[in-house]
Amino acid sequence: MPREDKLEKRLRIREYRYEREQRYLRKRSELNEVLEEVFDQQTLMTLYELMNRGLIKDFYGVVSAGKESRIYYAEGGGDETLAVKIYLITSAEFRKTRFTYVLHDPRFQRVPKDFRDFIYLWARREYRNLKEAYEAGVPVPRPYFVRNNVLGMQFMGEDGRRYPLLVEVELEPGLYPEIYSKVMEAVRRLYERARLIHGDLSEYNIFITPENDIVLIDLSQAVRVEQPVADELLMRDLRNIARYFGKMGVEVPEPEDLFEEIAGRRPLERPI
Repeated sequence: MPREDKLEKRLRIREYRYEREQRYLRKRSELNEVLEEVFDQQTLMTLYELMNRGLIKDFYGVVSAGKESRIYYAEGGGDETLAVKIYLITSAEFRKTRFTYVLHDPRFQRVPKDFRDFIYLWARREYRNLKEAYEAGVPVPRPYFVRNNVLGMQFMGEDGRRYPLLVEVELEPGLYPEIYSKVMEAVRRLYERARLIHGDLSEYNIFITPENDIVLIDLSQAVRVEQPVADELLMRDLRNIARYFGKMGVEVPEPEDLFEEIAGRRPLERPI
């Protein structure tokens, strides 16, 4: 190869590497802006790793923010829209209030003592819960990836705006019995097929789509049906459902009867 061609090739390679580095630095700068500098260095490095692996292409604004996590609207490597949930590494109080849900979970034999490791475990639990529910045909966001305290899942909404929660909409009275049936079918599938109980189900974590379908969200605290707290949490879910839809004029059986309909036994009865 002539010397001039070799020189041109080296220059092009350098130019390509420089442009790639600049794109990466721009991404880092934009990401820092979007994240408002509230996350620790390890979380930022996790996000950069996910971007370098092509799992996240772009970050946009905050969809929701709470004391335990923030959810961002993002674009995935395959142009799919993502909800990226980032658990905050903040207070060990989180571990105390969430320990019960993890204890005796057969999928996670060891509960970490280190707080950061516990948050990482909690993120993996939500990913596993979503995956098992999604594969069982329960209407939940499709999970895409989890890394440390960062969970990527299907964005449930349109044009960067999430779907409204059940508590945020006012439906025609005749629609509430239909929505109730869909919620109960989702609870049944979750129990029978995924062997999970949501554990915190209410009108505050059910999305309503424009077609009046439902999507269950916030499955991080969901427990396996064999865990000691399972019956108590299922009863809590069913009481919430009965209370809300009863208030909306739907004829709903007693929570204990709903429990028997789902589990095939009365509450707190253990099979022999």
